[in-house]
Amino acid sequence: MVAFLFLTSCGAGKHLPTRTELQDSTRVEIREKTVYVRDTVILEIPAQTAERETRDSTSHLENDYATSDARINKDGSLYHDLKTKPQDKPVEFDKPVETRDSVIYRTQYIDRVQTVEVERELSWWQKTQMYGFWVALAAIAVICRKKIFSVLKLLIRI
Repeated sequence: MVAFLFLTSCGAGKHLPTRTELQDSTRVEIREKTVYVRDTVILEIPAQTAERETRDSTSHLENDYATSDARINKDGSLYHDLKTKPQDKPVEFDKPVETRDSVIYRTQYIDRVQTVEVERELSWWQKTQMYGFWVALAAIAVICRKKIFSVLKLLIRI
């Protein structure tokens, strides 16, 4: 029973504002995010040269990006020539992509209760013009009532 009284008890009165208040609130939210995207870059490998002389019968020069020539000289030495080919090599890496997004929140509070002051009262002629339309409409309805009723009867029958 007490709970019922609490639920149905009187509330505080609501007071309407007496003047127009304008509050303007703007909030800007900036979001910065870095995303790493897998990308490929092309590296240029520069040309290289390597030479070696030895008195052994075998010689080996090796490079992933090179050509090799070997020969035995007249004095019995082995000449080995290694030349790289200029080329581009693709290398994968994680490229950071930074995004910056801004959201503008604008809230505007306007109280719609306003007091409008009228400069002067309407004259009797202005009041007659405003209400004269309804008087004329009622007079036309009374004069042409027979025609109006006949049209209504036809509409009802259809």
